[in-house]
Amino acid sequence: MQRNSKIISTALGVFLMLIMSSCGFKPMYGANSAGGSGLSQVMANIEIDRIRNMQGRQERLSQLLQNNLIERIAPLSSNQSPALYLLQANYDVEEAGYGIRGDETVTLQNLKLTVVFKLSEINSENVVMDGTARAIVTYDLVQSDFSNMTARNTSLSRLSEEVANQIITRIGTFLSENPAGAE
Repeated sequence: MQRNSKIISTALGVFLMLIMSSCGFKPMYGANSAGGSGLSQVMANIEIDRIRNMQGRQERLSQLLQNNLIERIAPLSSNQSPALYLLQANYDVEEAGYGIRGDETVTLQNLKLTVVFKLSEINSENVVMDGTARAIVTYDLVQSDFSNMTARNTSLSRLSEEVANQIITRIGTFLSENPAGAE
């Protein structure tokens, strides 16, 4: 019985390798990616403009978003050449309470972060890509104000990480699919 399971698992592994090699899957940042190792160099040459809310103010969330984007772009390369692209973003946070009890107190808070971003060439100011990234998180409201504030701050941090991942993935996908824009 054990011998049969080893044969089956080996056959399954070989079968999966054959399927994956013919499916057209290409890693975005690897040496075999469509953009080659040049994609990581192009991604490293993206300058991130100051991120502001829709009213034009900078807040703690602005800093969280900017730091998360920098952390995701900077490790891609140690390239010190001048920036080719400028990433600009504005965000809006919507808050809604629900989970209402009989005494009309809210027990859950819903936070929705929407970030509108655009990637433009620095030299020509031509917008090469724009988009919107969204994330939603819910946290419990309790009687302690400190606990509620801590839960809200943690939720905003998680939202900024999720949205930064979405933005970087979309930009990387765009640049790998459009090699003309990645040169």
